[in-house]
Amino acid sequence: MKKILSVSLSTLSLLLILSVTTAAQVADEEQNATPPTVQADGRLALEQADRDRPTMKDVVIEKKITGRLPNGYRNIVTTAQREDIYKIQREYNEMIELLKLRIEMLEQERDKRVDGLLTAEQVQKVRQTRGVLESEKHQAAEPSTGRPGTRRRTNP
Repeated sequence: MKKILSVSLSTLSLLLILSVTTAAQVADEEQNATPPTVQADGRLALEQADRDRPTMKDVVIEKKITGRLPNGYRNIVTTAQREDIYKIQREYNEMIELLKLRIEMLEQERDKRVDGLLTAEQVQKVRQTRGVLESEKHQAAEPSTGRPGTRRRTNP
């Protein structure tokens, strides 16, 4: 029950962030709106543009639902089943992404608590060790000169 509740709270927080972002975008559009102009037949140009602009319903309807079918499903499922599979995958992918973010936050919190146990001298030693490991990693990642399998010869 706790897991379901925490996922639901995470999903709600994500939706809240998206709605705030959308409201801010609408406010920006209203501020940047151009003043209406009157056309020759007396109608406002903006009214005509608003009628011609696609609505959210149009955008959602036109959007093709895509995803990735599991192996062996392509030639077996119907189009309706395929769309249902994509919807299910999208629902779970959103929850999985939220859980990944939660895991990352927990790992950072854990690392802070572990680091909090160290003395100043130990922290300094850890930083030095990490710096050596990072430099070794970068050296290993640098491409070698010459062809693979050949050694560089040095002249005596």
